[in-house]
Amino acid sequence: MILVTRYYRFTINIVIISSFISCQYLGDLRDKLEARLGLRQGVPLTEFQARDRDYFPLFLKKFFPKIYDFEHIHRDVVSASADIQIIQVKRLTEKAGRYNEANLSWSADGVYLGYEVIDASKRQILVKDLGDSYTKLLLKLSNSGENRFLEGMTKSSIHAYNAGLRWSKDSTRYAFMSNGGIGVYNIYVGAVGEHEKIIARSDSKEGFVSWSPVRAELGFVSSRSGNGDIYVVESGGDGLCRLSNDDDVDIFPDWFPDGNAIVYASGNALDHDLKLVRRISRGVWSRPIKLTDWSVDEIRPIVSPNGLSIAFYAEDEVMNEFGSRSWNLHVIPTRWISEYNLPLSSKLVKKSLVARNVMLDISTGPAFSPDSRKIFYVKRNERSFNPIEVVNLDTGHIRLLETKTKMNRDVMISSLGVLSFRAQEGAWDRVYLALTNQGEQLQRLEIDKNIRQEY
Repeated sequence: MILVTRYYRFTINIVIISSFISCQYLGDLRDKLEARLGLRQGVPLTEFQARDRDYFPLFLKKFFPKIYDFEHIHRDVVSASADIQIIQVKRLTEKAGRYNEANLSWSADGVYLGYEVIDASKRQILVKDLGDSYTKLLLKLSNSGENRFLEGMTKSSIHAYNAGLRWSKDSTRYAFMSNGGIGVYNIYVGAVGEHEKIIARSDSKEGFVSWSPVRAELGFVSSRSGNGDIYVVESGGDGLCRLSNDDDVDIFPDWFPDGNAIVYASGNALDHDLKLVRRISRGVWSRPIKLTDWSVDEIRPIVSPNGLSIAFYAEDEVMNEFGSRSWNLHVIPTRWISEYNLPLSSKLVKKSLVARNVMLDISTGPAFSPDSRKIFYVKRNERSFNPIEVVNLDTGHIRLLETKTKMNRDVMISSLGVLSFRAQEGAWDRVYLALTNQGEQLQRLEIDKNIRQEY
């Protein structure tokens, strides 16, 4: 059963006069008080359970009318969930014009999609639902080509402006980074039906926010320390904590599902390794632990929905025919963290290869399926117009997905099984959506109860 839920959002402020409260304690107290007052229980607006010949909620059927044909052909859940099936591919909007669409982000319930519209003069950050009942313009900024957030943190060839919009677990709140048109990057937090506000304000770069799956807590990158470190802060702006503290540049934090660990990339502009920081107790975090120590660049780690795998991009050790290095897709089981000495040897990390020569989607990272068994990515093959592929992590089998789109990038998948990506249409990038049968209402997320997350 999948519960597609939206929540009314209430704002509550807590003032505690004590210099000894740890950064996490404020968040715990806020959560407990909001729960006691009934402010975070939410009001379910849509409840959906997949059953024979009824596999998707109504708002998806309105957007993807071919669902009705699919349900007619596949008369039971077993048939509907078999294999990997593309049901329909559509553009998000049919608006014409000289602009690009990019930087996608799904809410946890698969109802809302955040994206950007970019033309020669401005950049707009929008939130939209597929039922076409809600569209919100978050920010409109000048497109003046100011310093990009990743400047000095990664190779110049992979720089990109990215609002990095990320959603809370209850799908009501979101956070993103923006320079606000004034050249200073900050973290903005907003909610459906509310205005955005800046949290953890500083004169340095703040960005690449990642929302805790279980708490009103954000992990993000800040250069306030001089280079780039990982911090956590409550969604209300209290309890700022610095988690990394060394000379390396730390970027791309991603949470484990239980909210007690963060994995990230760390290094210089040319070479990153993966590191992990763990919550020991309330307000107490471990020192960063180095997971990998390889001579190539490893970047953009993403934790699987079940917390049992970490996917990331790594450069190939061998130069390609054009004198550069290709990017490959790797997946390491989190059990390796306890089974092997850290950092993991390069020989072991090489064995985690699952796909060669992939597009480096720095804005989204590798796209796990909701059941954690597959990863969707873009194959770097210009002769085939950079097609979308999916690898089965259990079997290693790779399959080409027939989307009939060209020069694809930035693949993500919603909890309901909707692939989102940008593809080239003429001279412009447009957001496309491909409905699959890979949603969690059809593909059950199964976790062996005898296996615990080892980190």
